[in-house]
Amino acid sequence: MASLKPLWLSVGPLSERLRRADTLYLGLDFDGTLAPLVADPRETVLPIRAREVLQRLSQQPALRLGLLSSRTLDDLRQRAGLERVFLSGSSGLETRSESGKSATHFGSLQGLPTPLLRELESWCRRFPGAWLEPRPGSCALHFRAVAPALQPAFGAGVRRRIRPHQPQITLVHGLTKFEVTPADGWDKAAALEHWLETATSESLILYFGDDTRDEPAHAAIRRRGGIAVAVDRVVSAAEYALPASSDVIWFLEWLDREWGQRGVPPLAAKEGLLQPSSA
Repeated sequence: MASLKPLWLSVGPLSERLRRADTLYLGLDFDGTLAPLVADPRETVLPIRAREVLQRLSQQPALRLGLLSSRTLDDLRQRAGLERVFLSGSSGLETRSESGKSATHFGSLQGLPTPLLRELESWCRRFPGAWLEPRPGSCALHFRAVAPALQPAFGAGVRRRIRPHQPQITLVHGLTKFEVTPADGWDKAAALEHWLETATSESLILYFGDDTRDEPAHAAIRRRGGIAVAVDRVVSAAEYALPASSDVIWFLEWLDREWGQRGVPPLAAKEGLLQPSSA
């Protein structure tokens, strides 16, 4: 993989691409991308500035907004608090269209075997700070609060318990958790492709993500000629990078202004002539 390019150094060419596009598809991961990572993901709060700029973007003409998360669909919807946006939960296994139609994509396995879930939950109880989160058709094994010295042993035990169930089961090692999913179920890339079915050659596609589960989405976006941005990652299938979720919010505020000024002569936009007269 080539070195990631700082996104802020490419806003000039990006501004030109925005002006040429007839539609903007903006896809965003949630934890670590829009909201900072915390020790307990149940305590995650979307920053006020992030909520405000997402609300404005969701109302922009010819802009389609999508949130794709490893959280369950219900959890994501509640924390985002947005309507008329595409949502994908459980790392692609659940989707909700802009019109509100929900669907699941578990594959032929239709979920995880109950004995496996019980075994994984028992393993988590042996490590203070670890816990199993059941999800529709899948589960997550959280280890962020486990003592760093114990995390390798925890991970080795998880892999040992998953191995007899492969290749029907997929295990992904993320920044703060393991995700266990049916191997032929959807991932974030599949959910993205589903959302982008109506995109045209004149559409511009952007995707921002920070975790292992976002890597297939980054690759899919680049194959489509879009802009893939990795957040707080050194190595990624993305082309561009931002240092932290706070930088994502700054960029979204810039994007909101740029998209709203499409078609305005550059000098007028620069001088603020887009604003209505107070007379």
